[in-house]
Amino acid sequence: MTNHGLSYRIEVPEPGCGELLVDLEVPMAAWSPATGSPAAGIPAHGTGADARAAEREVLVFLPAWTPGSYLVRDYSRHLSRIAATDAVSGATVACRKVSKNRFALTVPATTERLRLSYRVYAHELSVRTADVTGEHAFWNHACLLLWPVDRPLLPAIIEVVFPEAWQLACALPACPTESAEARPATIRGRQQVRRLLARDMEHAFDSPCLVGSLQVCSWTSLGVRHSIVMDGLAGVEPPASLTDDLGRIVEAAAAVFGGPLPYPEYAFLCLFAADGHGGLEHRDSTTLLFARTALGSDKGYREFLGLAAHELFHAWNVKRLRPVEFWAYDYERENYTSFLWLIEGWTAYYDDLLCLRAGLLSRSDYLEIVAKNINSTMQAPGRLRLSLAESSFDAWIRLYRPDENTRNSSQNYYVNGSVAALALDLMIRCDSGGKASLDDVLRRLWTDTYAAGRGFGIEDVSRAVLAVASPNTLAAMMEFANGKLDPQLAPLLASVGIRLQVRDAERAFLGLQFESGSTVAASITAGSPAHLAGLQPGDEVLALQGLRVDSNRWQDVFQAVARPDATVEMLLARRGVVQRLPVVAGKSAGTVALEVDESAPESARHLRELWLAARPKDRSGPLPVPAPVQPT
Repeated sequence: MTNHGLSYRIEVPEPGCGELLVDLEVPMAAWSPATGSPAAGIPAHGTGADARAAEREVLVFLPAWTPGSYLVRDYSRHLSRIAATDAVSGATVACRKVSKNRFALTVPATTERLRLSYRVYAHELSVRTADVTGEHAFWNHACLLLWPVDRPLLPAIIEVVFPEAWQLACALPACPTESAEARPATIRGRQQVRRLLARDMEHAFDSPCLVGSLQVCSWTSLGVRHSIVMDGLAGVEPPASLTDDLGRIVEAAAAVFGGPLPYPEYAFLCLFAADGHGGLEHRDSTTLLFARTALGSDKGYREFLGLAAHELFHAWNVKRLRPVEFWAYDYERENYTSFLWLIEGWTAYYDDLLCLRAGLLSRSDYLEIVAKNINSTMQAPGRLRLSLAESSFDAWIRLYRPDENTRNSSQNYYVNGSVAALALDLMIRCDSGGKASLDDVLRRLWTDTYAAGRGFGIEDVSRAVLAVASPNTLAAMMEFANGKLDPQLAPLLASVGIRLQVRDAERAFLGLQFESGSTVAASITAGSPAHLAGLQPGDEVLALQGLRVDSNRWQDVFQAVARPDATVEMLLARRGVVQRLPVVAGKSAGTVALEVDESAPESARHLRELWLAARPKDRSGPLPVPAPVQPT
């Protein structure tokens, strides 16, 4: 492998410098006639056939995006100039940039190994980028590793050099030349070196790396080692039940799909900071960004467990079970799919449901979360304008590039997709008398597609639904995905013994959302009283009915002076000009609340108990796991 694979060296030169140094050695044997021709479209240099025969062209690229975060981010903007040399003689090799993220190397025929050296600026603390400070270094390899074009199956050794006092966490296995005792590996001066092995390009790009003074806790679930790696806690103590709680979530997720866990090991890489919230899934790990102090509250800790459950569920749904369009990623441009409502929306439905099943959420807490999702979905008119499938396809230009009109023109396939999944799950349970659920759809989809070595299409999803539900339920799912998202939730919830109540439906309503901490309009709901009156995003509301307002007093003043169907005079500043605007307030549609209906028929109560079944907090032993499904 050392003769035909790639060799990287990633070094943290000075903690706190905000840069990473990268060296790459490319074996020219990979460009022999037996392994493929030079990259097309790159002309040879020199004059005559002899000059062309004496040179080979190597084209390398840096990814433009990271799967799971659907926006082209152009990581190459953080690359320094590339120095290219013959790795043996040190002779300079010509390197020229041929596009924003591609570089062409003109390599003499006598060169056996090509070396590229460059720096990467790293100062963005997010789950998808790279960040180097005096306390840690974190990166996704997609931000760092130049890779030869058209050589995705090349293996790679990645050598990481970092301060001796730090630890390293990465899902990539240790290089086989290192024994198990070599963790942490050899020490060179005040630095230590770890050598990791990536079997191919996707394996490398899909395995983020975290080094620093880390807190690591490990446990075994269903015979597989798991770990949570915590960076940035700064004295905040994690809950004592953390590993037990995560273990319960792992077991609950495994029970959905059945069979053994799909990964050899799994790591939760946690970046704790003053604020922030996010996660990014990977095949054998995930990166979570979370506010460190939130762990100290029950609500904050529940949210953290929900985030962890969401990203873990992706180890099945999207990292393995995925649409045919994602079966082989193109890392240089947008990868379009209409299925984000399934791979993200269904995952968003299951994250809190897994916490309930694991005994980590009370039934009332879970229903409160579901009600919040329903309110978020129903209050945004975009669900009636652009379908979930269209919003999925447009994620690259809408969800990840929101503006003041996004909630009117599109829909959030995470939250809205979770509400569609809720409706579908309840319909399947009613169709089958509680004998089947959305779990069965996912299990069948896994068996028919991923276990068969392929991605899924809509026909596969349709077959999986029809296997456990009626044609009417399949038609409803297709309408949820391709038409207006307007499920009749009240009767659906009643069929499982849950009462949907609407509160505060008689209050005055404008349809105006403010920027955080201000009275500047961030967005205006289409068709609302504010919209009909001509209020615009960016307008700053100064007073209502002659009463001064600010972000703290807005609600109190509005509720005191506004009445449905009555005119309220608004004083506002628009682009530096103060003006008066009369607005006729409307009537609020209210907010949804869910509660258990103890008077529901016995059949509905039976379905409710099946849907909201939870593992007792004090019960030992794993959750029951359905019959195993062996992935290929």
